[in-house]
Amino acid sequence: MSRKLVLAACAAIVATAALAPVAIADENNPVIVHRQGIYKIVAGHMGGLKSILLLKNGATENLSWHAEGIVDAFKHMGNAYPVGSDIGETKAKAVIWSDRAKFDEAGKKAFGAALALVDTAKAGNIEQSTNAFKALGGTCKACHDDFRKD
Repeated sequence: MSRKLVLAACAAIVATAALAPVAIADENNPVIVHRQGIYKIVAGHMGGLKSILLLKNGATENLSWHAEGIVDAFKHMGNAYPVGSDIGETKAKAVIWSDRAKFDEAGKKAFGAALALVDTAKAGNIEQSTNAFKALGGTCKACHDDFRKD
């Protein structure tokens, strides 16, 4: 490929990106934006794992990368629900702050399930990884049922 063609392609990409509408969240509470970003990361990795494990679309070499990505994202959750961060565009239920011990316990279960998934993924055991993925999904669902508005 010629240098001029590469430069033209790069210029076209930059021009298109500059004209594309920028998606800006309505939320301006940085704590809420932070935790919503974490959950988007987790959802992306869960989607990748679902494709590999449940839909059996191959790419098993990416199992541990996705599992570790979830663990890394969860590590940022510790300060994502301070008092006062229920004000704004959030799906967080008030019970998070009124029954913090129950919420923290749910988070520990999810983190433990994510760590178990990392272990099975690193071992390369697809059946155990599938079961660990389902267990993690169960902890996510339980937390959503108790602490997330529809």
